[in-house]
This record gives sequence, C-alpha cells and structure tokens, in this order.
Amino acid sequence: MSLILWFMLLVVQNAAFTWVSRARNSGSYGYHAIAAVFSNGIWFVSQFILIGMVAKPGMPLSEAMTLGVVYIAGTVTGSVMMHYAAINWLEKGKRKVGA
Repeated sequence: MSLILWFMLLVVQNAAFTWVSRARNSGSYGYHAIAAVFSNGIWFVSQFILIGMVAKPGMPLSEAMTLGVVYIAGTVTGSVMMHYAAINWLEKGKRKVGA
C-alpha cells in the first residue's frame, strides 16, 4: 500500500475516533452506537495494513521515521477535520456535546 493511501486511511481512522469520542459525550445512545461501529471497523482494517507496513525485520530508521511522520500527520488531520465537521454539521439536538 502506498503512503498516500495509508495517509488517507489514517485520516478516516482518526476522524472516526474523534467522532466516537464526541458522540460518547452526547445525549444520544444511537448516535454513539453508529460512531462506535464506524470507529472500531476502521481501526480493525487499519491494523492489518499497519502490521504489513511496519513489521519488517531490519527496517531502516529513515523508513520507520517516514512512517511515523505520515501516521502523525494523518491522525492529526483526521481528528481536527472531524472535530470541525461534528461541531458544524453533525451535532444538533440530543447529539450536541454537553446537551
């Protein structure tokens, strides 16, 4: 898998994690359940890809560092984008955090 595709999966993975974290604080069990299924499903798929990319004997440090940078950039991007989307489009009524 290319680093670009992995980056995009990481964005979705962390967006899902942020979504479920916010949904947990809402007043809606259904909203939380939908977010949790999405979050755990993406995490499950991403683990197969991550293990295949990282678990290489003798991986050069530069390659490992590149994977680390892509991982951090993808997860931060996904988290911030979902936080924005949740506040502006998803959280209305009982789904609003703190409601």
